[in-house]
Amino acid sequence: MERVRLMTWCRTCVSGVQLPAFAAAEGGLFAERGLEVEFVDCARATDYTLEGFAVRPKAVASGYADFAFTAVPYVLAAQTELDGGLGARFVAVSHQRNPIAAIVRDDSRFQVPADLQGARAARWSMPWFAQEYLGAMSFMGLDPPVLVDGPDPDAQLLRGEVDVIPTWMDMTLYRAEKGYAVHPIALDIETYSTGLLAADRLPLDLVTRMRDAFVAGHQLQLDQPELGLAAFRRRFPKVSEQHIRDNWALYEPYAFDGDAPGAMHADRWGATIEHTAATHGLSAFAAEQVYRPELLAPAVEYASA
Repeated sequence: MERVRLMTWCRTCVSGVQLPAFAAAEGGLFAERGLEVEFVDCARATDYTLEGFAVRPKAVASGYADFAFTAVPYVLAAQTELDGGLGARFVAVSHQRNPIAAIVRDDSRFQVPADLQGARAARWSMPWFAQEYLGAMSFMGLDPPVLVDGPDPDAQLLRGEVDVIPTWMDMTLYRAEKGYAVHPIALDIETYSTGLLAADRLPLDLVTRMRDAFVAGHQLQLDQPELGLAAFRRRFPKVSEQHIRDNWALYEPYAFDGDAPGAMHADRWGATIEHTAATHGLSAFAAEQVYRPELLAPAVEYASA
């Protein structure tokens, strides 16, 4: 057995992204591939900017963990800071589409992305979400929003000071119990946003086995949802069972999106890198500095081999 460390992500923001790995651990998929996986806590962000969250991919490169769930903007921010010397790359994609969404009040006129043109969007304590939203509107050829700064986007939306709270679809649960009815409008642009990151120091065979177990864990989580749920709650007992189930329901359509879970394709990665760099003012690195090109083949071929 080879022991590896997998860095978890926010236990409430993106529970669903992590469930396939917990299912793989509980169901023996890692063990079948000769792996003993230790789940370790995510490195603490220095602040809520992209640069603050870049500590997480840097923690993989520095040896705190071997693998991690993380976001494409975090990795590009780390590569930009280190001038391309991060030493960690993506080996599987989680969200096959970008889950950026607009939270709007139910009593508003906003129903589809085209309605959001020129609307007032909250630039809240994680300001890069507003930038991500602005970039997605541009990607769709829609007129940009008006960004409004403020400390409490929910209060701003309630008072009518903003029309939109930009966030990931996975995080819309935070807005569901604020005392007034809201609904999300998904932008769903065809770029990658999250995935499994691996340290460059790891040999390809080990990385492939880890990737395959994670991919197979998606179907296992579908077939036996209690496996991942039980393992996740042992690790994070304060997160309610209902929250985890709801978060998985939000993530599942993005993972099973007409392709094998985890699959990576060069053309979409090219669009992703170009779009993310332009949206956030980061460097557009060569593809091989962002993901391992050896793993571009559909992940299902590896997982079923």
